[in-house]
Amino acid sequence: MNDPSKTSPLYDGMAAKWSLPQTLMGGTLAMQAAGTRFLPRHPAENSAIYAERASRSVLRNYFRRTVQKLVGRVFAEPLIISDDMPDEIVSILRNIDLVGRGLNVFARDWFEDAMVSGLSHVLVDFPSAAGGASLAEERENGARPYAVHVRADQLIAAQWDSRGGDRILTQIRIREKAVRYHGFEEVEQEQIRVIEPDRWRLYRQDKAGKWIEAEAGDNSLGRIPLVTLYTARKGFLLADPPLEDLAFLNLEHYQIRSDQRNALNVASFPILAASGYNPEIDGPIEVGPNKVLTTSESEGKYYYVESSGAALEAGARELEALEQAMNLFGLQFETAKQAETATGRALDAADALSPLGAMAMNLEDSLNAMLALIADWMNQPVTGTIGISAGFDAQKPGAADLDFLMEARRLGDVSKEEFLREAKARGLLTDSLKVNAAPV
Repeated sequence: MNDPSKTSPLYDGMAAKWSLPQTLMGGTLAMQAAGTRFLPRHPAENSAIYAERASRSVLRNYFRRTVQKLVGRVFAEPLIISDDMPDEIVSILRNIDLVGRGLNVFARDWFEDAMVSGLSHVLVDFPSAAGGASLAEERENGARPYAVHVRADQLIAAQWDSRGGDRILTQIRIREKAVRYHGFEEVEQEQIRVIEPDRWRLYRQDKAGKWIEAEAGDNSLGRIPLVTLYTARKGFLLADPPLEDLAFLNLEHYQIRSDQRNALNVASFPILAASGYNPEIDGPIEVGPNKVLTTSESEGKYYYVESSGAALEAGARELEALEQAMNLFGLQFETAKQAETATGRALDAADALSPLGAMAMNLEDSLNAMLALIADWMNQPVTGTIGISAGFDAQKPGAADLDFLMEARRLGDVSKEEFLREAKARGLLTDSLKVNAAPV
């Protein structure tokens, strides 16, 4: 049976690894909704007691905090737009997705998804020609390309050919959700978009659950305009979540904290015990003011059983150790690997680049690939570039950088344009706010 919703084995393998990081990004409610998948039920625990324990389990979200911190460092300063970029393209970047997001906000969301899943995609699309109009006629009527963020879990399958060492996409399938309105009622419907170099199709399910082709059209660009951003690439359209180890540490913390919270709840209430008590002779036990407890045995007694607290203390120490490990985890992505000598650093520039810096370079390449596709849709040569500020990385520019650039400019070793470009690349200057958001 031809089922466009069928996921590829490559996708299935990655999805198994995305599950935990993506659920952690959803916070406590997402973890509780996952149920026994991430919070196992104890062998002797009945469903009612488990449900009560699960409802009291609260996630301390070190994973999401680390993701947001790392992404925030890369976007601490706006993206750098070169001065030679045409105003027409700058205008597109102000509202890059046609729903009001500027380039900086759009790119941040793209990078965050890649940080969680290891990769993320952007489709550079163009409005479908209406009434048989050609692509050129659509351009003349003011139609313009726009970017669609395709999250890692949306690209369910891809096919490609190898040509001269390059891999050329021949088909992609994207899972989407569309909202349809029936009066005051809102209905969400899943659909599958199939894109090939020369055409696209949209599939929806009928009442019987069968996938049928609902819409179709030509792909006027002649190729699949997809850009993939990697943060932990393992191959073509293959990646691992870069913070997977942190995700498992946070899961361990969540599970132990759930058990610890449950143990604390039990230990907080002493248990009344009795020795020499015979219910048939002594009758039911009543506890309260003006009540007397007796036993038929002369050596009988009543007493309270309380936890010594040793297990709670051990659990608290384990939680504290996990919290310290998670707090330190993100530093390995921000800290540059240092060579032993200045000569070594000069010879091996990669050693001076933090893992986060390498991810930012991949983001810069992906943004410029997206820019090239925008230019292709507009039938224009690629003009201008998008850059990432160097100011976020561990090796921040200081006064020496500025002094060196100013001296080189004074001696005429660099032109004015080169001076400004290098200053912007080091985060010393920026004019990139011009694409920060759609114009009001």
